Amino acid sequence: MIKISFEVTDAPPRLTVTEHMPYPLQTVWLAQTEALYVQRWWAPAEYQNVDIELTTEVGGPWRVLQRDPQGNQYSLYGRVEEVVPQEKLAISITTELFPDTVLRLQQQFFAREGGTSVVSTYLFASEEDLTSYLNLGGMERLRGASVRLDALLTQLAA
Repeated sequence: MIKISFEVTDAPPRLTVTEHMPYPLQTVWLAQTEALYVQRWWAPAEYQNVDIELTTEVGGPWRVLQRDPQGNQYSLYGRVEEVVPQEKLAISITTELFPDTVLRLQQQFFAREGGTSVVSTYLFASEEDLTSYLNLGGMERLRGASVRLDALLTQLAA
């Protein structure tokens, strides 16, 4: 089972999510970087990923089309900023709901005894953007995705 923790910092405005996973690093990396797998887990608990385009090439675009429980669809998209296989992944994130807001996600992957740790740092442009994200249920959405990731990793590790 994934153990997840959160740390919020106002200056600079960021949310750091640490997940300790009892799965091998290469399996965790695969689940985080292959479209087939990302489509299955990278969404809040009640949401569905309808379509996904994903690359791990620096500068390349990515896009996810999600459907919420009410049937509304919207896209998240961005560019890959940095990739070091099984060590680091950095992307920009924009949603069509807030097209003027760009969020940056930097992930670090660490092999550890008994599994893998992933530290995901969400960097916000302002304190207002961070507060809005938290008020819209950002941490609960991340928890839901983490539960889905855990289910996928359990299957992949079997």
